[in-house]
Amino acid sequence: MIPRIKDRNTMRTIGLWCLLLGNGLHLLIHPAAPVAQNLVDGVFGVLFGVSIGCVLLSLRRTDRQCSG
Repeated sequence: MIPRIKDRNTMRTIGLWCLLLGNGLHLLIHPAAPVAQNLVDGVFGVLFGVSIGCVLLSLRRTDRQCSG
């Protein structure tokens, strides 16, 4: 089951930490083998995807009202 985080600040913090980890991983790790390079690129992509998703969900408004 996926845990639900309802606090916007926590969601934004998780997203920014994933962004930081993704950038750090891409800058600090330079594997020589092609298989390891593909693995690092995959982890980099997953961390960036999680960071983008978390930041966008933290910006989404939860108090939607009908303007009717």
